[in-house]
Amino acid sequence: MGVSANAVTVAGFVLTVAGAGFLAAGHPLRAVVALFFGTLADTLDGQIAKAAGGGTKLGAFLDSTFDRLSDSALTGAALVYGAYNNDAVVFWLALTALVTGSLIPYIRAKAESLGISASIGLAPREARLVLLVIGVAAWAVTANSQLFAAALAVVAFLSTVTTVQRIAHVVRVLHNT
Repeated sequence: MGVSANAVTVAGFVLTVAGAGFLAAGHPLRAVVALFFGTLADTLDGQIAKAAGGGTKLGAFLDSTFDRLSDSALTGAALVYGAYNNDAVVFWLALTALVTGSLIPYIRAKAESLGISASIGLAPREARLVLLVIGVAAWAVTANSQLFAAALAVVAFLSTVTTVQRIAHVVRVLHNT
């Protein structure tokens, strides 16, 4: 259709950042609409690259980089929402999800640079993202932000477990070599 995978990657990022802005401002319905389309674009960019004969190094770099930025924008928006609404629970859950969510791909990349596969863990990125979007959708439908807080709690917990799993795996492999 004349749309490149890289264009879809960038569009997905822009939509996710817009959704994050709506989330930070406490507009869950607008947020979930933008996040739905941003997440859809994030899913389709790889499919488009494959259909076009395979991806490029630039495409892989952009996809990975914008995935990290999108994830940080979303959890950062939850952090901002918690701070501005004096919701300490959302603030600390979002901070936990932000830090551990950033560590998960870093640990994998560092392990791979050492020749170790570290694509393990309880909650891959896609699962964490879907849980957050479901939480925003539940908030939008019910007008109860505590449903979003519950989804954020699950994501923070799963991200922490996944981080610990990856660290333990890499330490175990390095200790045995």
